[in-house]
Amino acid sequence: MPRFHEYVHLSCENFDCDKQYSEELSPMKFADTVQWNDFLCPHCDEELSISCLDFGCYICGADIEVNSVSDVQHWLGEKCPFCAGSKYWDADFYSVVVRGSWADLFQTYDWFERGKSARPLERENRSDYWEGVVHFCEADEFISIYKERKIRAESTGLYKKRNPKHTKAVCLTEAPSSDWDEIKSRHGEYGFVFRKRDIIKLDGAPVIYLPQGVIDDLKATDQPIPPKLWPYLSKLKIPSATGERGKHDFLHEREWRVPQDIEFEDVKPFAITFPKKRPGLDDEELIFAAAQEFQELSGYAEEDASQADPTQGAF
Repeated sequence: MPRFHEYVHLSCENFDCDKQYSEELSPMKFADTVQWNDFLCPHCDEELSISCLDFGCYICGADIEVNSVSDVQHWLGEKCPFCAGSKYWDADFYSVVVRGSWADLFQTYDWFERGKSARPLERENRSDYWEGVVHFCEADEFISIYKERKIRAESTGLYKKRNPKHTKAVCLTEAPSSDWDEIKSRHGEYGFVFRKRDIIKLDGAPVIYLPQGVIDDLKATDQPIPPKLWPYLSKLKIPSATGERGKHDFLHEREWRVPQDIEFEDVKPFAITFPKKRPGLDDEELIFAAAQEFQELSGYAEEDASQADPTQGAF
């Protein structure tokens, strides 16, 4: 159950107004608009009163009572009167938030949560290799996967068009974090990280790359490739030195494939990774739910969260 009200209630309390105007907004929506919206009654132009607003400090948990939009706008630009300057922690910054808002979710996560160390997946003196594989995706897919608790296999590889039903697989990469930029630019910046040993239990394995000559010989001699291998097969194409990506230029992705759906009940992610920016999607708060459940992979984030402004579309 959420620790905040589902809706913020706004209503006109001007007795001279001939309309009983009121509206309800989610905490997320209210927080997104309160800085630039005066929330005036459309009939009498009086400022609307507020109720059912959970408002306070995400550090000490103190509640701050407000009755109007002006009160909210004032406190969002002030330090918490209860914990700023506290001898127990450095809270000399703005820590008052609308509970249930994006700023509240991020700031609470950033203040209290710790990332999961990547050390158990690393090999000593091997910066080119680690025991992790990552399924990268866009934010909407990440949210959908977390809600369904399943990464669905899709048709892929050499026989994708000819046999779509028998070439389904979940695609992952074993590339270390230093080589993630190009992969994320193609597939998305949100990722579920797994241990290789868990993926192998699902028959996961590195992609098998076949040279064009081998493919031509198999066709010419009519030698069938066992269907069980189809999900793993791709054509070998060396990446262009100019940076131009060809049709089958995927060798740099160091791809692994799992020839079935990955169910979180069967294989739990080791961790997740996500960018320090707000996606602006429905259910975007589930990104933090995933981070709290599986933990963020520490040492692999590219941005410094302490430098980001959650009120401006970033974490």
